[in-house]
Amino acid sequence: MSNKDRYGFVSNNIGSVIKNLSDGLDPEILAYWYKRIEDKAIENVPSNLKDKIHFKQDRILWMKFEIDLSKRALPQVMKAIEEYIVMMPYATGLYFRKIQQILIEEMNKDLR
Repeated sequence: MSNKDRYGFVSNNIGSVIKNLSDGLDPEILAYWYKRIEDKAIENVPSNLKDKIHFKQDRILWMKFEIDLSKRALPQVMKAIEEYIVMMPYATGLYFRKIQQILIEEMNKDLR
């Protein structure tokens, strides 16, 4: 393989890795996973908590989501994220790991 071919191969691989990373943060992909997590969590909580889990996508800032969640439903949401995170694109998984971290921090803040 010539140097030109090697550089082209490496360049193409780097380009596809960057595209895959950016695709994982597409607002439509995030909305898809939010919906799957919301549905799974609602499915697994007691009936009195089913209306206490809502994720809403901002219509102006498409990557921003509002999370309206009962503290009692948090364990089921965390469990749903864990279940789906292995199926997500890498960047989407990192995004939802950060969501988990934020949810835990908010829960801990309320305990102080």
